Amino acid sequence: MNPQKLLVLIVLSIFLTGTLRAADNPPPRTITVGGQAEIHVVPDEVVFRLEAESIDRDLNAAKTANDESVKKVFALARSYQIAPQNVQSDYISVQKRYEEIVGKRREFTGYAVSQTIVILLTDISRFENLFSDLIKIGITDVSDVTFRVSQMRKYMDQARSLALKAAREKAIAMAGELGQKVGKPDNITEVGMSVSSAYGENYNRYPSNANNISTDLSNGVSDNEGTIAPGMISITARVKVSFELD
Repeated sequence: MNPQKLLVLIVLSIFLTGTLRAADNPPPRTITVGGQAEIHVVPDEVVFRLEAESIDRDLNAAKTANDESVKKVFALARSYQIAPQNVQSDYISVQKRYEEIVGKRREFTGYAVSQTIVILLTDISRFENLFSDLIKIGITDVSDVTFRVSQMRKYMDQARSLALKAAREKAIAMAGELGQKVGKPDNITEVGMSVSSAYGENYNRYPSNANNISTDLSNGVSDNEGTIAPGMISITARVKVSFELD
């Protein structure tokens, strides 16, 4: 037999064998659903980002005054027993400042020396006292205050677990309506995880076909008698799961 014809027959035989095996083992029937879970958690720490600034026509005088302001912040942090690793000098700036005068040239007002300091306060009950004391020592620029959760990984894992549970419950309900039963998962995908204020707008949009579970972990929250309300943080997990149909 011609070697070329023999090769063609072998390839054809392999193709037919593969086709027959595929027909004998069809892909499993599956159902694919989305699951979403949202957890509300009370924050237990707060991050201050503040700026100490001094202005003087003499650069050395401005720098000296700024150093004194920064030292006061560090001393205040020590008085609150804030660990050294939770206090950080983040950004230093030196700029010339001018005043715009109508009908005249700009007038030099001095050198502005500023330093950004970040403080992590792990005892949120002392927030208002620390904030007031920062103002008392001359800090007038607090650019950002962020309430956070220290055990974020723990709550993210919990939200993800609840999202998977929501997906399975949805698959069982949908399959049951059609007289089917759900088997083992065939494919699991984490679609996304978001963290935001529980009362603010969430910028991650979710499709309406996701099954939702919401959990409130606010036990032990006391009535707020001060002027600051940290509220709660929303942690949302979203998954997509394909289940085999028995």
